[in-house]
Amino acid sequence: MLKCFQAALVGIVAIFLSAPGQAQGGPPKWSVGAIGIYGTSPFAAEDGEFNAFPYISYNGDRFFIQGLQMGYHLLKPADDVPLAFSIDLVGAARMLPGSSRNKVTADAGVRFGLEGTFGKLTVSGLHDATGTSGGMELQAAYSYTFRSDKLDVTPRVGVSWQDQDLTNYLWGTTPEQQARMIEKEKAVILPVFQPNTKALNLEAGVMAIYKLSGSVSLISLVNAIYLDKDIRVSPAIDKDYQLSVALGLSYSF
Repeated sequence: MLKCFQAALVGIVAIFLSAPGQAQGGPPKWSVGAIGIYGTSPFAAEDGEFNAFPYISYNGDRFFIQGLQMGYHLLKPADDVPLAFSIDLVGAARMLPGSSRNKVTADAGVRFGLEGTFGKLTVSGLHDATGTSGGMELQAAYSYTFRSDKLDVTPRVGVSWQDQDLTNYLWGTTPEQQARMIEKEKAVILPVFQPNTKALNLEAGVMAIYKLSGSVSLISLVNAIYLDKDIRVSPAIDKDYQLSVALGLSYSF
């Protein structure tokens, strides 16, 4: 029942990390709080789910943790310069979309960032670190933050390219997976299908952070992923998109 929530969480954490203005340098900083997420599944017969969970992040001089992702700053962005360039080594958990298949893997890779008055551009490459899929993903995103005294609003657009191994792993169903669904008497039995192709998914979202006080912030987010047409031909998928809506409260110190 938690797979839809977990897949949504990974996307939301990625947005937190790539949003301009997040503290990725300077003195160490902790944030703790709770977030509620409603996520839809693109798979047929799988309903949307709401889940609430604790959230923790740490931004140190080099090392950082953001939910299910952690990393190391190889090159931190410089302060008070027109263009700030950054390089991070990152690792993150990856969950299969939907709630009918149970699998958790981990990705590792590198992320490049360029930030200025125009906003922020990020480009990253991730590879399966567990040998489960052997797949690779390339991501690019642009975001811009509109700031006021208490409210920051960050729209974001992105694109994600997944190779054939990762596309089959994320969006396909193997005979073995279907057999396990039948054996465990799952409510949803997905048909066997492998896309056997690369995929290009589009993403758009907006995050708002409202400062209730110097340390307490209210966070809201809406994010949608539009699936490649070669994924949508699957008989197991009846939606063109995957939608996540989140509301949370954080305390920083």
